[in-house]
Amino acid sequence: MNRRRVGALMLALFFVFTALSYATLDRVKLENWDNYLFWVDYPRGAKPTWLGDSSKTVRFSGGTEYVVTGRAPSNLILRGAGEVSITIFRPDGRIVRLNAEINGTTSVNSNTELAIQAKRFAIEELGLRGEDFAFITPTQALFMDGNREPLKGNYTVQVHPPGVEAILVGYTYGPLGTDYRGRDLWVGFVGSTVNTLILAFLTTLFVVLFGIFLGVSSGYYETKFGDAVSVVLEALNSIPYLPLAIVVIFVLSSRGTHGKLEMGTVELAVILAMLLVGKFASAVKGIVMHEKVQEYIESARVLGASDLGIILRHIMRAVLPYTVSYSTLLFAQMIAVISVLGLFQIIPGVNWGSFVAEAFTQNAIYTLWWWPLSPSLAIVFLSVGLTFVSSSPD
Repeated sequence: MNRRRVGALMLALFFVFTALSYATLDRVKLENWDNYLFWVDYPRGAKPTWLGDSSKTVRFSGGTEYVVTGRAPSNLILRGAGEVSITIFRPDGRIVRLNAEINGTTSVNSNTELAIQAKRFAIEELGLRGEDFAFITPTQALFMDGNREPLKGNYTVQVHPPGVEAILVGYTYGPLGTDYRGRDLWVGFVGSTVNTLILAFLTTLFVVLFGIFLGVSSGYYETKFGDAVSVVLEALNSIPYLPLAIVVIFVLSSRGTHGKLEMGTVELAVILAMLLVGKFASAVKGIVMHEKVQEYIESARVLGASDLGIILRHIMRAVLPYTVSYSTLLFAQMIAVISVLGLFQIIPGVNWGSFVAEAFTQNAIYTLWWWPLSPSLAIVFLSVGLTFVSSSPD
């Protein structure tokens, strides 16, 4: 199997994985990624489930079996509306019954009625004291003994009505755990992956469209317009685009939640494309100028072919192979540019760079090492696939 086939297979696997992950993602969580209040009931700094911690997070409706072997679950999150009742059958024979009216997302820890009932059970049935709740949550108390230690064994947790979505929160959560604000890192990773790919694709597309138009028009027609385009292309090629991009983005973007820059994806892609189009357009212009003096072009003119017909039928035939090769490498370059700008919080939106930057902000690079590792591996895998695809045949 040659490199191109390997690269194509890698890219196919990557895009299928990303599409399936995004299709199954909880949209409510994704929309509230920057809403820190939404995540107050989720565990902070939880490990991924694949690390094998005994206290797992379980999502269910109706009822579930839960085994406590080490640490007690930290919270029970509920999402629904109306009267809700919770019944927990403990391994020591005691039965916990809680009920309250809910509307939207709440939890045993944050809902006043449920928290009071949980504390009452712990104090009256287990002999815990009020000051013990400075060290444990109301939910943890429901899974403990009288010595404030986790009561090991099998539990049955039932939530009525069955339409209410429940999450029993342990100290592991999802494929990538949570950050120190309680946010689901898998949601952030998939969301940043999709945003990065969309922005890189749109920027590459606009560079190709703008470049072909400018390169063909300035290379084929020897007019004042062509001369003006040539001057613009030379200026773009001589100016470092990264510093200029930083300035333009900072001036045209607005401040949003938590002081983050905000700008539409299409607008951002157009700005980056206009700053990057110079090199590609100049190359296209060179190809066009070389092709338009060839004998077969002169023959086409003699036979009555129009300029548009010559461009579409003959000139573009020479431009397209270079365009495909260049766009493949440009797509990889744009992913790197977006990630670097995002890492320094310069580019708006959630992307691989900003996703890793938040790990630095929360001092989680070493403690939650899987957080920055996930986008790093994705970048390497995607870059290798694109490099193989753009390489010459073996």
